[in-house]
Amino acid sequence: MNMQSAVTPAIVVMSFCLCGASPVPAEQGDTTRVMATRDGADKPVIITSDTRAYCNRLLNIIDAYGPALPQDVDSLRMQGEGMCREGRIRSGIIRLRRALVELKETTHS
Repeated sequence: MNMQSAVTPAIVVMSFCLCGASPVPAEQGDTTRVMATRDGADKPVIITSDTRAYCNRLLNIIDAYGPALPQDVDSLRMQGEGMCREGRIRSGIIRLRRALVELKETTHS
């Protein structure tokens, strides 16, 4: 058995191991990651982490619809804002997302 035949399989195995390697970590303040879709679609999937900055982003989107919010949307917005302020980020984001869905349904129908 020569050296060439022993080295080739090792290189192939090492290249397969690198396929599952994780990407370079994002910077400390970076909360958004873009991932390619598996179905070949042109649009990337944006994944945001659960941060206070994301709560503020959702609040700004809701507030851009104007001060006259429907009562259920305003209630969800206030609950979400309070939870984010208290440090219950995930629960706050859930409320804010629900408020945004409700708001979009009332304005687009």
